[in-house]
Amino acid sequence: MNKFNLTTQVLEPFEQISRLYQQLEKTTDYYGTNQLLHPSEIHTIEEIGRHPKTSLTNLATTLGITKGSATKMVQKLVTKGLVTKEFAPDSENKIQINLTTLGKTAFTNHQKYLTYLNDQLSTIYESLSDSELELIIKIGNDTRQLLNKLIEERTR
Repeated sequence: MNKFNLTTQVLEPFEQISRLYQQLEKTTDYYGTNQLLHPSEIHTIEEIGRHPKTSLTNLATTLGITKGSATKMVQKLVTKGLVTKEFAPDSENKIQINLTTLGKTAFTNHQKYLTYLNDQLSTIYESLSDSELELIIKIGNDTRQLLNKLIEERTR
């Protein structure tokens, strides 16, 4: 088998995994609540759960979105009864965001889902030797560096 065919055969599963992961990231779930939550919503809940009393600015920064987008997302979650938005006790204009009881339920169930996902992935990899795992990690890191380089070149 020539090098090109071998490379293609190696890359196909990576491309399929990438597409499947992107598809999984677009799915919605209730996470134990009565509200259907989109990925952007549960990721916002996740950040607020990790950083209670966070500000809109900090939330936007950790999520990598604009403050305006964070404001819209928080308002959507307030409407769904998952977060509260109130003035910080030490400031007249600084807003702090917290999870409601329903939001904490979503946060806890999302944590359980992540644990389940990690357990399932660990089951796949547990039969591999340390050297095989190290090789997979190296290939993953090298591939990530290449893709970052290509993205950087295209966005100049």
